[in-house]
Amino acid sequence: MANSNFPKIGSPATRALEAAGYTNLKQLTKVTEAELAQLHGMGPKALGILRDTLKAHGLSFKHDKAGEKLKKKGSPVSRTDKVDEFLRELNHPLKAEVEAVRSIIKGINKDIVEEVKWKAPSFNYKGEYLVTFNLWEEKRIHLVFHNPLISKVKSKLLEGDYKDRRMAYFTDMKDIKAKRALLEKILKDLVKLINL
Repeated sequence: MANSNFPKIGSPATRALEAAGYTNLKQLTKVTEAELAQLHGMGPKALGILRDTLKAHGLSFKHDKAGEKLKKKGSPVSRTDKVDEFLRELNHPLKAEVEAVRSIIKGINKDIVEEVKWKAPSFNYKGEYLVTFNLWEEKRIHLVFHNPLISKVKSKLLEGDYKDRRMAYFTDMKDIKAKRALLEKILKDLVKLINL
């Protein structure tokens, strides 16, 4: 982004902006801070720097309309073919465990659809993202629940106190079996909240 006027916000956040098609500060006035926070790699620190930079230029993020639900861009069409293809080619020591957790997630509700996002299987319900695998780790399964409503779901399986996301981890098949009921309850509670 050689000719952009973005401040230094770190490589992951810069890549997130590039991937979403943002090339200059003025474009950020057309997006809310909450929407930008959904980008993978965009953390609170980067958002704060962008907010301050916009302010210094007499600009600001688009304002959230009170009570407006953030629209996710989850595919309404299940891309099981793409996820199957992705998993066939996946080289990961816990591939069987990924398949097992995928099966649990899909079994929660017939309206949960899947796609490949962030180079990993991702699941949404009625266009609202539920959870996505983070496959960078190879010693355990890492799930990212990236829906703002996840903060209302209480479970000892969920880690982190971010405003709009939580993490869950599984080490092996035995661990998945032991935590299966907890994972199912989290997903059912999240689907229920989306339906409210």
